[in-house]
Amino acid sequence: MTIKLTRAALVGAVSGIGLLAATQAYGQSAETSSEITTPQAETVIVRGYRPILESDRAALQVQRNAPALVSVLSADEAGRLADQNIADAVSRLPGVAVEKDQGQSRYVNLRGQPRRWVTYSIDGMSVVSPEGRDTRFDNIPTAIASQVVINKAITPDLSGDTVAGNINIRTRSAYDYRGRRITGGLSLGRVELGGGREIDASLVLADRFLNDKVGILAQASFYEREMVTDNWETDPYLRPGGTISGASGPSGIDRRPGSETRRWAREYENKPYRLTRGNISGSLRADWRPTEHDKLFAQIVYSQYTDVELRNNYIFRLDNGATTTPTTPCPATPAPITTSTANDICSGNLPNRGTVYGVQMNWNFRTGDIKEYILTNTIGGNHSRFGWDIDWRFNFTETEDGQDLTGTPVFQSPTTVTSRPTVDYDFTDVSNNTVRLYNTVLTGTVRSRGDAVRNIEAFPMLFTEIADAEGGDLTLAWTGKLDMTRESTLFGLPATIKVGGLVTSREKKRRLTQYRARAADFVAAGVALPTYGDFAIDTAFKGKYPLGYSFRYYSGDKVGDFIRSLKDRRIGAVQDGSGEYYDVTEDILAAYAMATVRRDWGNIVFGGRLERTENTSKALPLIGGVRVLTQLKNDDTLFFPSVHVNYDLNDDMKIRLSLNTGAARPDFDDLAANFSIDDAPGLITGGNPDAKPERSVGLDAYFEYYMQPQGYFQVGVYYKDIKDALFTQSGTFGSTVLNTPDRDRSGYNFTTIRNGGDGHLLGLEIAYTQTIENWVKASNGPAWLEGFGVRVSATANDSEINVPSVGTAPNRKVDLPGASDLVTNAAITYEKYGLSARLAYQYRTKWLQSVGGYATVNGQVVPDGNGDIYWNDSESLSLSIRYAVTDQIELTFDGINLADSPGRRFADSELYPIEYETFGPRYLIGMRFKY
Repeated sequence: MTIKLTRAALVGAVSGIGLLAATQAYGQSAETSSEITTPQAETVIVRGYRPILESDRAALQVQRNAPALVSVLSADEAGRLADQNIADAVSRLPGVAVEKDQGQSRYVNLRGQPRRWVTYSIDGMSVVSPEGRDTRFDNIPTAIASQVVINKAITPDLSGDTVAGNINIRTRSAYDYRGRRITGGLSLGRVELGGGREIDASLVLADRFLNDKVGILAQASFYEREMVTDNWETDPYLRPGGTISGASGPSGIDRRPGSETRRWAREYENKPYRLTRGNISGSLRADWRPTEHDKLFAQIVYSQYTDVELRNNYIFRLDNGATTTPTTPCPATPAPITTSTANDICSGNLPNRGTVYGVQMNWNFRTGDIKEYILTNTIGGNHSRFGWDIDWRFNFTETEDGQDLTGTPVFQSPTTVTSRPTVDYDFTDVSNNTVRLYNTVLTGTVRSRGDAVRNIEAFPMLFTEIADAEGGDLTLAWTGKLDMTRESTLFGLPATIKVGGLVTSREKKRRLTQYRARAADFVAAGVALPTYGDFAIDTAFKGKYPLGYSFRYYSGDKVGDFIRSLKDRRIGAVQDGSGEYYDVTEDILAAYAMATVRRDWGNIVFGGRLERTENTSKALPLIGGVRVLTQLKNDDTLFFPSVHVNYDLNDDMKIRLSLNTGAARPDFDDLAANFSIDDAPGLITGGNPDAKPERSVGLDAYFEYYMQPQGYFQVGVYYKDIKDALFTQSGTFGSTVLNTPDRDRSGYNFTTIRNGGDGHLLGLEIAYTQTIENWVKASNGPAWLEGFGVRVSATANDSEINVPSVGTAPNRKVDLPGASDLVTNAAITYEKYGLSARLAYQYRTKWLQSVGGYATVNGQVVPDGNGDIYWNDSESLSLSIRYAVTDQIELTFDGINLADSPGRRFADSELYPIEYETFGPRYLIGMRFKY
């Protein structure tokens, strides 16, 4: 399903909101509150055990009083959020879509914008994700959070390095509870696909001492899941045939007439994964309140994500040994088959079905032991002095994107044709690409298909190398932050003045050590080459996908032991890691001023933020055969003004209007001077230290209705004007930094990330939450019906980004990466008789993952390779049930991924899938307690 939003429709929606505002304002009572930060009168009466209602009530109170547009997720009275990680948790909020990895929510798209435009903070302190600007949220368990606030319209006191919005994770404090609190839980479960186990445990201890002047809170959590995946990939697609505009001759392997529109896959592969994924977290916070005017605290938060991955990877290189076809039509009489017939329509093959004789197979077995962690330490205080409310923070944060590989043995088919399989490939079903294997028969020079082969290990495979890696990308950040607030008057009106500043110094560097032992190293040491049997184990296939062949899994322990033995015997060598090295620093100095001017109808928040950023990049590119330390600098100073109008139509309704600005800086590795040089053709690839931030101007118009006794309705439109969007492009290098006495490289062709694209995003957001309790009572319905409630939201987007012309590819327009035309959430809830249940459904339409290359071939613009890559539409269905046995103990059940929706990617068109992966439902049962 595809929904396109027109500008006319959104203009109409804005007009409708404005008309409603005018109508409501006309009849507004003079008693309407004009102070947005003043708590509203509490009208909700919670009866019995209703954790969903509790968390909604707390969230709506924060959202209602916020100075600008936000969405809020709050823990219930026991301090719990319903989902395991922050990405899953916020995915239920309006305007939020998630990107998944192996079926697990990982990145967040806010209102149809790229994930790199989303920033996050912990207790108001900005944190750089271990991966950099692509903020990951699967490495943050919800166990550390009491509340999550998504700022969609940025005010000057928030970082200017934000375009889509900021996600602030508020951790717990002992003062969140009435007194001593011990709370926790344990859940055990099973993953249906593969039968893996799942465990989720958490514990929070909090207490206050010395007449409530000192509070201590400690928190810990542990989560782990064993899983397998069913995966096939048909990718990448080859360069089109025909003649590229401006070239002297045809380009692709298939050069028959019409070849420019035929897309042949280079390879097909299966990746049966076995994974153990998990999170551990811990935090400790101490609060001291020596006087009623002073609050001090110290806090440490640690979160670690682990991914132990065992991947059998079977690759069928369909193009290996393929013969370039002539440009003439097929002969009337088919010739005997003497080649592989790959990419040749004259053999009867088509891109989506055919037979290839003597296919090269590559096997690699990747064993990863990935660890990502976040360690953030903060001391701070709040003081009331001289009419000012003074808030200060000092923070040190360390994160690492671990990239450890404990071993990857690689095998390859022999060159002898008869030792390689004949492969029948069938890609006609886009959800079920398959291959079948046969012996290859050679009669003279003629090839034919022999007997079927059911076991892939029946074909000989030659060892080529084994490698491992240790290290990753380390980020260190030091931040000082000051915010000062006071009550005053402005333009003769009561106002709150807020000023502040921030200084941050960040450093990201890659430290990666690689070891490799090739077949030649074994021969030189007089050691026999290993076989797959040295690593294999007799474990049956855990998936359900019909592979078309059988195989054996391998042992990660055997691979690790083998590599250690090689190192002990000094077979192979540690690789020169200097080519991987880079070090990027980022220094930010920011100051802001803003005011909240109160009127009898609401308030106006306005101000600006000034940020100066300086980046320094160091790397060791290979220049003329020598590693040379290269250092480059750039800086920019940007001003971010904004204004937000919060208009109270009455006690329950308000209009929010916003004009805001932001900028998303390039990622650290994109700024690195890690150039790779190829002198023969005159090519350079690498980072671009001169890349500038992507800039935006945003408009928001929203209507909010806080219904009594508890319900919520929201409708709004938003618009982003985007400048200097970043794309990977080619052009002239234009710098002398890589020149040597014997060679001028300033004119080389340089492929890197560059500014250039402009565009817009236009969207509509609707959300509704309500219970039917009052309606049932008014209708004299049965009491058991009173527990039902509903929550629905939908976000529709229309986006467009200009992709500048590159080479023979003309200027194009594409969707904004990460923007689905439609994202929906729907849930049915039930809370009564000690039971709390939620059945939740999520759906998003296809969205652009990355922008690819295109070429003009025989006058037609066609993908040059994969082209643009999309994730296809996806859905998610989950069930959560809680039952209160007593006031202190509840039983829990969770069913996750009940629809078993696959992850699907395609290249340019849904007719050309490149990945299909399923993960299976998961079920957990458990117990939670509070004391």
